[in-house]
Amino acid sequence: MHCAMRPYFTVHMLVVNALLMQLSHGTPDLTTRTNVCSTIQGTPGVPGNNGLHGRDGRDGREGPKGEKGDTGSLGQRGVQGPPGKMGPEGPQGKPGLLGTKGQKGEVGRAAAPCDMSRVEALEAGLSTLQNNFNKLEKVLQLLQVKKVGQTHYATDGRVMNFESACKKCQTIGGLLAMPKTEEENKVIHDFVSFYQNPAFLGISDEKKEGSFEYITKGSVTYTKWSRGEPNDHKGKEDCVEIVSSGFWNDKNCGEQRLVVCQF
Repeated sequence: MHCAMRPYFTVHMLVVNALLMQLSHGTPDLTTRTNVCSTIQGTPGVPGNNGLHGRDGRDGREGPKGEKGDTGSLGQRGVQGPPGKMGPEGPQGKPGLLGTKGQKGEVGRAAAPCDMSRVEALEAGLSTLQNNFNKLEKVLQLLQVKKVGQTHYATDGRVMNFESACKKCQTIGGLLAMPKTEEENKVIHDFVSFYQNPAFLGISDEKKEGSFEYITKGSVTYTKWSRGEPNDHKGKEDCVEIVSSGFWNDKNCGEQRLVVCQF
């Protein structure tokens, strides 16, 4: 028979003959057989065991970013962190409840006898301070204040006769200005120039004609008379004024002149 025919019964007979020969002569030498066609496919055998895993392949290229996943479930609470910075002070709380009444304290020691002399001295000191304050308050009401050495000169621009001017300065704790130096005379002259009005000085010869004295008593030690002065015009000029030139002139005490006080 030729191998190209391959009918079913021929194949079956060949298999049977091969089995009979194996039973009668032992296992045949398949390498020397020529009457069995080498192209005949045998019956599949039992699958063998899986082999060992091969080595991991290289990482592939990074794929495109996937869509955002759903929010996961809430995790466990973490450990408490350190305290933060102190916040701003809160509003004041409501008053608390009234506490229980405490125990009665011990009786205090008897007070020392009051020293009335010290009390009277303190009262006198307070009275002096009050008077000085009142005087200072009145002085501050004056619009112009200048200082020469330790003496202050002040005026509010008002005009009065000599007697009223003296009283006004005494009321606020001062005296009508009595310049005893060129510098002091210049300060008073500045007031005269500013208000454009002569000012009375605390000097007169009312007690004795021609003998000028300060209103605090004592002979005058500094003068700045204008030429031909004092002249006691018509026998009625017993007071002294400082005029716009800065020089002095004797004047009727009843005239109205600028009041400049010194302290």
